[in-house]
Amino acid sequence: MIRRLIVSIIFVASFTASTSFAASDNSAGADQKKRFTYVFPFSKVAVDYPRDHIDYPATDVEGCYAYVLAPTSGVVFDVETKDIWDEKLDAPGTRGGLTVTIHGDDRVRYYFAHLGRVKVKLGDRLEPGQWIGVMGSSGNARITRCHTHFGISRICPQGEYEVLRGEIWPWRFLDAWRSGLNKSPVSAKNRVIKESPAACEVAATKK
Repeated sequence: MIRRLIVSIIFVASFTASTSFAASDNSAGADQKKRFTYVFPFSKVAVDYPRDHIDYPATDVEGCYAYVLAPTSGVVFDVETKDIWDEKLDAPGTRGGLTVTIHGDDRVRYYFAHLGRVKVKLGDRLEPGQWIGVMGSSGNARITRCHTHFGISRICPQGEYEVLRGEIWPWRFLDAWRSGLNKSPVSAKNRVIKESPAACEVAATKK
């Protein structure tokens, strides 16, 4: 009985923290959509991408050795420069191989995986269009194909993977940015927070 009570208290506290974090994200509002600049995050090599992805929102961009660029201004929050994926273990958190995670100034998180080279380091300040890496075949892309996995999500207050890999369909923003339109994912991010405010906490339990 006591154990159940403790678990209930912890869950309520986590849910409250997530809701507060979501509320602060929502407070960004429409002003951010006007304030930030977005660019198509691939250059040098022509790329293509589908309008679907396995079983969660993300986009696998194809165009081997393309330069990968920062889609907007922000900070490099996490970077993985060693490919530790083991095909036999296939640990979810290592499938991305060489990765770069950006916390945008728009309070949106941008995740690039399967890079062949990483050109930034933890804490680097980025501007839209800044070179962050090169498309490659790291992680489980070693047994699939050369591509860059691109995920857009909310910024979670704790470490997790399932949200990080993507919760908003990126292709519509890629289409807009490629056409020169300054389309922001802030509203889409706020909608998924409202629909599933505890997603970060649930994902963190599956690390």
